[in-house]
Amino acid sequence: MKGLKDFEYFLPTRIIFGVGSIDKLEKLCDLLGKKALIVTGKHSAKATGLLDKVLRMLNNSGIESVVFDKVISNPLSTTVDEGVELARTEKCDFVIGIGGGSPIDSAKMIAMVSKSGGKCWDYTNIGGDKSPRGALPIIAIPTTHGTGTEADPFAVITNPETHEKVGVGFDEIFPNISIVDPELMVTLPPNQTASTGMDAFYHSIESYLNVNHQPTSDLLALEAMSIINYYLPVAYKNGKDIEARNALAWASTAAGICETLSGCIANHSLEHPLSGYYNITHGVGLCATGPTLFEYIRPHVIERLAKVAVVMGAPERIEGIDKLSEVAIELIKRLQKNVDLDLSLEKLGVERSKLRLLAEVAMKTMGKLVDVTPGNLTIDDLEEIYKRAF
Repeated sequence: MKGLKDFEYFLPTRIIFGVGSIDKLEKLCDLLGKKALIVTGKHSAKATGLLDKVLRMLNNSGIESVVFDKVISNPLSTTVDEGVELARTEKCDFVIGIGGGSPIDSAKMIAMVSKSGGKCWDYTNIGGDKSPRGALPIIAIPTTHGTGTEADPFAVITNPETHEKVGVGFDEIFPNISIVDPELMVTLPPNQTASTGMDAFYHSIESYLNVNHQPTSDLLALEAMSIINYYLPVAYKNGKDIEARNALAWASTAAGICETLSGCIANHSLEHPLSGYYNITHGVGLCATGPTLFEYIRPHVIERLAKVAVVMGAPERIEGIDKLSEVAIELIKRLQKNVDLDLSLEKLGVERSKLRLLAEVAMKTMGKLVDVTPGNLTIDDLEEIYKRAF
């Protein structure tokens, strides 16, 4: 098989997928302990009744619980530290994260720091680069189809003092169990449907373009991109379409597996400073820079982008991989336009005078993803991509 490289495959998470799968939580919790810390946001899990349902199921299983509901979008290291203190004081045996990427990422970090000690920021590459000694067991219950955090060993945390937003990755924070129930996602409003769906799309395509791509992530990435391209506009127009939600939930989980196996590239490096400094929604920021990045590195990924074009429905009359690679970028722009995410950095309120600073922060905080991006990008390249996306 031409071009096949060495690779590793490790995914210890038990994934429970399907409509109604949340009802299996009651039996699954018995395996993990007698007291749970439930980590969630301030509103959505309460408004939909999901939090009350989880509390009832835990109670029916004879499991005590305490709720930590202070997580915000783009979660803060200081919030994690507060959650750790509560987990230790209450002597919790395991942690349940309910919601989108922010609550589940926070749950992962709370579980790890509770077991390993210190502060959350100590475990980032710029805060101390500390290695964990373990983590409390984790259950992930995603209510969005975007982050893929239910199937990966990553979490993203922002330092509120420096505005640095950093991704960390440790095997210890793989969820033990992830319950992916598409029915929990039907209440997502259109804007969150769009931003989380595009987040999953970028996880897929970035892993596919990553220099460390491998066979399994390639297969899942192409499938996820095809699914999202077709079903995201459907769910955006009709959030109660359970077929679309089911498809997008699988695409998000598949994209999370892609992240685990191959990882993202520089688009995530470019986005993190945007949400760190301007509190831009992650999926929205990815859309603002993604097409521009792909245009910039297209000479290095022509063949792969051509395959992306095919799974996104490129017209059969188009011949030649060079032209197909150009069409891929146009199809991505069309998908974003179909869900009202055809945005520039200027529209998002980013200041042109800050572009050099943002490029420097992108390289400082997420330079490892730049390293695995085709094209040998430098800080100057990152700044130029920001300028073109402005």
